[in-house]
Amino acid sequence: MSHSSKLVSARRDELDTTHEQLSLFAPRKTGEQRETTSIENGTEKKQNSKIAQAHPTHPTPQGPAGVHRTAARTKKSAAYSAADIQVLEGIAAIRHRPGMYIGSTSTSGLLHLIWEALDNAVDEAVAGFGKHIWMSIDREGWVTIRDEARGMPFDPMLYQGQYLPAATVILTVPHSGGKFEEGVYKTAGGLHGVGATIINALSEKLTLTIWKDGRQFTQVFNRGAARPHQVTTCDPKLHGTQLHWLYDRSIFDAEAYYSLEAIESRLKAGAYLNGGVTFHLDAWDDATNEQIRRVFYSREGLPDYVRDLATGTSAPLFKHVIGIAKEKDSVQVEVALQPTTGYKTTMYSFANAVRTRDGGVHETGFKAALTKVVHDYALKWKIIKSREEDGFRPEVIQQGLNTVISVKLTNPQFQGQTKDRLNNAPVEGIVRSIVDEGLKDWFEKNPASGKEWLKKILQMQKARNEAQLVEELARTGNKKNGELIDTTLSKKFLKCNSNDPERAELFIVEGDSAGGSAGQGRFSEFQAVLKLKGKPLNVAKADLRRIVENEEIRTIINVLGTGTRDTFDIGRLKFHRVIIATDADVDGLHIQCLLLTLFYQEFSDLIEQGHVYIACPPLYSVKYKGKVVWLLDDEARIQFIKTHPDAQNLEFKRFKGLGEMNPKELRDTTFDPARRTLKRVSMEDGVLAARLVKELMEDENAEARRVFLAEHSRKIKELDV
Repeated sequence: MSHSSKLVSARRDELDTTHEQLSLFAPRKTGEQRETTSIENGTEKKQNSKIAQAHPTHPTPQGPAGVHRTAARTKKSAAYSAADIQVLEGIAAIRHRPGMYIGSTSTSGLLHLIWEALDNAVDEAVAGFGKHIWMSIDREGWVTIRDEARGMPFDPMLYQGQYLPAATVILTVPHSGGKFEEGVYKTAGGLHGVGATIINALSEKLTLTIWKDGRQFTQVFNRGAARPHQVTTCDPKLHGTQLHWLYDRSIFDAEAYYSLEAIESRLKAGAYLNGGVTFHLDAWDDATNEQIRRVFYSREGLPDYVRDLATGTSAPLFKHVIGIAKEKDSVQVEVALQPTTGYKTTMYSFANAVRTRDGGVHETGFKAALTKVVHDYALKWKIIKSREEDGFRPEVIQQGLNTVISVKLTNPQFQGQTKDRLNNAPVEGIVRSIVDEGLKDWFEKNPASGKEWLKKILQMQKARNEAQLVEELARTGNKKNGELIDTTLSKKFLKCNSNDPERAELFIVEGDSAGGSAGQGRFSEFQAVLKLKGKPLNVAKADLRRIVENEEIRTIINVLGTGTRDTFDIGRLKFHRVIIATDADVDGLHIQCLLLTLFYQEFSDLIEQGHVYIACPPLYSVKYKGKVVWLLDDEARIQFIKTHPDAQNLEFKRFKGLGEMNPKELRDTTFDPARRTLKRVSMEDGVLAARLVKELMEDENAEARRVFLAEHSRKIKELDV
């Protein structure tokens, strides 16, 4: 059930029938199930018609029948009374609105169940109970997480007039648990008391096993409902808690899966953040068709984490990692950072070992201290004359920096159950003070490395100032050296009529041939086309000036309207769907990879907010019983032959590129929102994406890139990398 492949289907959005999530790391496993829409596969037509009805292209007729229905609805809504009020509590509330608790019912929500169980086990280990945590995922999707801590209490407690085992209450009643009492857990990550309840509520079946004081407690739950428990004797040396569950397929998306890469990344981070704790992983890998085993342990903690980040980014500027660790006002602060020769900023922050993806006060405090100390020593060592005139921009100081920030505190104030942001106001000043002191100490003890770092920042600042003029030129569409880059007139860009970004779509296509067909086949009301000339620049190692001076990239910046890096503003985005459409051959794959690298490095917010897609036109067509049938890929062709044996000897036409389709064919299969298939690009983990970029896009890895692209051009089902 777990997958090492990263290309999977995502939930359908409002406009497109099928969107599949795509991260930048590896191809889809052969044989993975997918849905198509009007591109026939045998069962999709009915489903597509329902979606078309839900989102009609034309206004609903307002004849007598329409008036009658409106009146009926109005009459019904007028009879609003107490009888219409429903109160959902506990398990029922979680199952009814799972997104409120786990963010979504896609892959990220499925993984959130694991994070909840893992966080509870880590909290016990950090509190001093146990040094090992085991996780396993089998082929069918059963997950097991076990610790060697004290064991969840299961002695009777009075709840709503009846005595129940405490463990039963914990798994069936939200906001129940042992982390509310002051002093029980000094730095717990799970403080809402709903984690175990969520796992139980969203599982088809869950088995809880507890070993405590020579007794073993076992209880089975079906979709959150508790069955009778059993208590037996066991070896007194056994202690700990084990959760064993199968997620409820009626709640989660059919395409949701356990990403091994995301899980390994999380366990590795857990080892770095919790020194002395060993994480054991035993999971089924669909890619290799075998059970894999991994052990994660770190001796040095965050410095090891930063060194690991460097393997997926540019080379470190100097060998050693800057480490800062101190406790102040009962808040433990640990920071590790290392500048690199590159341009990509990588910053991960944690609160009580919980990843805070949206940052928070600890990140703010770190950035403020970093900016201040860098300027202090740039002035002291006369690298700049005046902060007011020569001062560095904060984003330039952070450019090329790999940083991990960890704080541990009592009663963290997270933003929501997903804990993506830390909001404890006093933590900002504490982190700022500790980092200020630690960085000053480092600069004093390492003047040679410190000056090297500051000179690199100065060079980047100068390059940024020079490139900003070029970038502004790209955004505004003026002339430079007589070259017109105004997108309203450019032959490369075919604009759409709509000025509504939420409706507008931009297709980035390969070459004049595809561009010509695309220009005629598109829905010009809301679909624009940008025709690329040749292969885009490999931005993996290019500086900003070289990037914005490149004609193709400058045009993309201009067309998108957002700017890039410090001038980036997603609010200026002109198209909420940016769709990459390339041919299904080695060159097309190479262009696709180059474009994904560009978007990852320069427009990562567009990927993270779901604006970037891959077009998936059908690879085959066949004329069957007088009708042309479109088939998405090899799998669809095989299924069609299985269900239509008389089609075995028919000629199946394979389309290598968009230019081989006429405008009508392209319109029906690639541009029509009701019938096309798109794959949404997402980044499950920035580190994994950066590693792929480095491994495949660096100059010295040209041979590995060639082999990779050649291999996957043969595997048509795996063409979106």
